[in-house]
Amino acid sequence: TGKSFQVVHTSENEALSFAITDQMGVIVSERSFDTILTKLTDCYQPNRLTRIEAKGKKYEMGDFSIKVGSVFLGPSFKCLVVEVDYKPSSFTKDTLPLVHEFLSIVCSNPANPIPIPDNLNHITTQQLNFYQPSDTVIQYLRVFNECRRVNPNMQGSMG
Repeated sequence: TGKSFQVVHTSENEALSFAITDQMGVIVSERSFDTILTKLTDCYQPNRLTRIEAKGKKYEMGDFSIKVGSVFLGPSFKCLVVEVDYKPSSFTKDTLPLVHEFLSIVCSNPANPIPIPDNLNHITTQQLNFYQPSDTVIQYLRVFNECRRVNPNMQGSMG
């Protein structure tokens, strides 16, 4: 049997497919690559589980782009996800403090503050350089995997 992978598509990069291995290796290709993947069954096996997706709205606030979405595993709502992008820069090391400050202001209620994780959803040292679309896809995959972990009887893959 081959190694498994998950195929992810995003509305921000509609012409691309992201194939992510269990070790978080990412293959970025044209969307037509999906048909080639079906021929590689000796090396890789697609993870054919229930569809998991995030649907929501995108907002602009000055230099920030904010996406708020509901995560669905099949037909069931599982969680809310917030994505923040600081548009003037793609260098994670420089923008991380700005994004953290933005989230702490926007998501805070003085009477009941929402804790913002220091690592902003597991950004790795590899990602502290130039930020790429595949970095966002990996973060979404981690959110989706957390939804599966919290709901162990439900399994899924991105669509």
